[in-house]
Amino acid sequence: MASDTQSDENFWRPHPGVKRRFVDWADRQLHVRIKSPTSQTEQPPLYCIHQSPSSSVAMAAVVAAMGEDRPCAAGDTPGFGESDPPTEPPEIEDYAAAHGAIIDALGWAGPIDVMGFFTGSKIAVSLALSQPQKIRRLILLGAPLYSDAELEEERTTYKPDVYDWDAGHLMKWWSHLKKGAPQPYPLSLFTRHFAEIQRGGPESWWGHKAAFNVDLRIQLPNLTQPTMVFCTADPQGQKSIAAIDLLKNGSRVDLPYMGQGVLDLHTETVCGHIHSFLDT
Repeated sequence: MASDTQSDENFWRPHPGVKRRFVDWADRQLHVRIKSPTSQTEQPPLYCIHQSPSSSVAMAAVVAAMGEDRPCAAGDTPGFGESDPPTEPPEIEDYAAAHGAIIDALGWAGPIDVMGFFTGSKIAVSLALSQPQKIRRLILLGAPLYSDAELEEERTTYKPDVYDWDAGHLMKWWSHLKKGAPQPYPLSLFTRHFAEIQRGGPESWWGHKAAFNVDLRIQLPNLTQPTMVFCTADPQGQKSIAAIDLLKNGSRVDLPYMGQGVLDLHTETVCGHIHSFLDT
């Protein structure tokens, strides 16, 4: 399976033009990837928020592509990637405040567009609800709705890892990811994202804990911004299909043949949909 934009051996390499920097926030530092066009643009900036556990590496292909004609950035949620961790389990609103601090540090006064990926979608929704005048449009790569039984199953799956010298926690994640990876699948891409998952350490489950404390059935109807929902072949994507019914001003893009790795493997296709939505 070939990427729209990269060959298999390049998945470990940085994307051309994407720069990195740190932002001071309270008593910690937050990490962000950013790319801006070489010429002046009137397009609003696009800010991207990754899933958990992962990092802005998961959004780097989008930053590289969308940064050609507008400022585009992706920050690491606290405790993931290279952003310093919180000292206690945060809620989604706490993560949103951190990403809001990155946006402010970039000098983006608004309007801006925001894209979220699974847990990042819930962070993006929180940002949009708290700053409706600043956040212009939303893109949600997955906005899963759970039954009580499904939510309990998710909480069981994403419980704290038990670290031991037999590396059982590593095998757990390797098997979990492999089960959901479409085949054929570039091993270099698989191992890259596997490595990012491990960077969160024993507290990486805090991201899912915060996400499962948020019910999008309550939040989505309160959004005023135009919102596009991507529904992929991933189980979380399939649980997102009904989200469109809760949005006042929503649209849905079904990508049934795209699952894990969609942003890296199908960058041009995904960014084509993003351009159509944001630039109309």
